[in-house]
Amino acid sequence: MKSVNTRKYCLSILCILIGLVIGLIRPPGELTVESMRYLGIFMTAVLLLILQLYPAPLVALFACIAFVAFHVCTFPEAFSAWSGDTMWTVILMMIFATGIAKTGLIDRIAYNIIKFFPATYTGMVVAIMATSTILSPIVPNSYSKCAVLGPFAASVAKANNIKKGSRAAAGLFCAFFVPAAIHTMAFLTGSAMTFVLIGMMGDGYAFSWTEWFVCCSPWFIVNLVLTFLFIQVYYKPKEKLNISKELIHQKIAELKPMSSDEKAAAGILAVSILLWITGSYTGLKAYTVAALAFCAMFLKGIFTMKDFQDMVPWGGLITLVASLLSISALLNVVGVNNWLASVAAPVIIRFIPNVYVFIILLCISTYLLRYLECTGLATLAIIAAIFLPIGAPLGIHPFITLFADYLAMLVWNLSFHNPYYLQAEAVVDGLITHKNVVSMSHAYMVIHILGLLASVPLWRYLGMC
Repeated sequence: MKSVNTRKYCLSILCILIGLVIGLIRPPGELTVESMRYLGIFMTAVLLLILQLYPAPLVALFACIAFVAFHVCTFPEAFSAWSGDTMWTVILMMIFATGIAKTGLIDRIAYNIIKFFPATYTGMVVAIMATSTILSPIVPNSYSKCAVLGPFAASVAKANNIKKGSRAAAGLFCAFFVPAAIHTMAFLTGSAMTFVLIGMMGDGYAFSWTEWFVCCSPWFIVNLVLTFLFIQVYYKPKEKLNISKELIHQKIAELKPMSSDEKAAAGILAVSILLWITGSYTGLKAYTVAALAFCAMFLKGIFTMKDFQDMVPWGGLITLVASLLSISALLNVVGVNNWLASVAAPVIIRFIPNVYVFIILLCISTYLLRYLECTGLATLAIIAAIFLPIGAPLGIHPFITLFADYLAMLVWNLSFHNPYYLQAEAVVDGLITHKNVVSMSHAYMVIHILGLLASVPLWRYLGMC
């Protein structure tokens, strides 16, 4: 233990010294003393995250404190994201998803969709993928979707003697996991992370529900189709399986009559979705709708103060997201973004001639960094800090950079890479092992890039690149 602590402290001191050296360098070009201090603190934080010496939320929080302590910016600037609409949209979306899931409404919707599909292996794959996809814009929380569909996939496998650890079992797992954890990002209300990405774009950028989906639609279609084909080709069992529909009818029969809370949740859900979709016409922002939904749930008793304290990850995810948003916003405040763009422009024009090369380089860089850095959101911040300034001279909209970056970050080549994967694996009762499903991650790396490249013509038409 003593040797471990000694190593930890020595590496920490080394990271700090590297940051100090960078911070004390004479500012080149348009940079200021404050800019160099920012870069020094940023580099120290990056190294600490890569080496995993301390919890990621604490490292990000300490970086914001250091910005204030070393006079890089004011306290309100360093912690601007904590009171911003992006952060509160994330919190309210988490509360919304938790409240809906708590009533059992997601289970009822899921099983009543699945019952319409044929009782074959392909039919169950299509049913699970379709259900996961339909739930995506309804439930802005991948954990909740996995928590419902994961046990169902495991039950289907058990009822039909599909062996644990088999390819057929892995196919059922991927059928719910990939749409729930990844494809859901095609919908503005599919995940709270969509609002984090919008927040990282900076002031002046906003998307309605329809605008976001339109921008994501080519990527979404390519990913949905190719994921299904990969499952069919790689995971489908050679022998014909006759899937029993008794399990589905049993699950539906086990559902209790709709309680008053569930009926209220259904009404709140329907109204919220309508208001999100029509936001560009009504003028209601996503956070306003989420706040109204929260108030309605709280007044009905669906969501309590205890839930507010226990079910919102204040100490972990919220601290990390808020701190990383602040760190990202400060790039513009201290002028680092503009300087990087001006310095990188000649190199970009020579070696990155168009958006296609840019996308491929960004995704490969993210994939490689995931092997070094285990905190996904830190990878998002690091790649964004590098590629947002590079994309500017090419006229690439921040949406493209951040969307490509975040979705590339969600690979699960190593089991701990993707937090959604860990949760999904935990709820399927040993249905799969990481070895069974890592092939889907490798395929997704290619599928993701193909989806992005297929989106370029639309993005050009929209003036985004």
